[in-house]
Amino acid sequence: MANIKNLQMWNTICADARISISKSLFGLRTTAIYTPSNSVIDANTIEYSPADGEHLKRILDTPRKKIASAIGDFRPKPIVNGNYMAEVSMSRDGAFLAIQLHQFTRMSYEPVTGVLIFEGDEARTLRQLFA
Repeated sequence: MANIKNLQMWNTICADARISISKSLFGLRTTAIYTPSNSVIDANTIEYSPADGEHLKRILDTPRKKIASAIGDFRPKPIVNGNYMAEVSMSRDGAFLAIQLHQFTRMSYEPVTGVLIFEGDEARTLRQLFA
């Protein structure tokens, strides 16, 4: 599990009115809460092969109403030192999911999508890709 403050999408998550940020342990620990359901948000970074990364990018570029059919039976397989990296933040109750996909270029991971935020059934549908 990644520290949510270390994600490139941290500023976007902080600026979202549906997210509250709390600090504890003398400011050493930061917790993000999805306020509509009062659920803690966990962050993760997952690396993928070029083929799985491209497929995931196509899914994320799909209109929201068609995402479930675009996913189908696709389940990306995490690898070590992948060409693509997904920063994923999910609420523990499954009602919120934020994702940003990056590709390794010029010796670092560069964003290939914006920060995409999903709620409710859309979040639960996408969550199956990262479970």
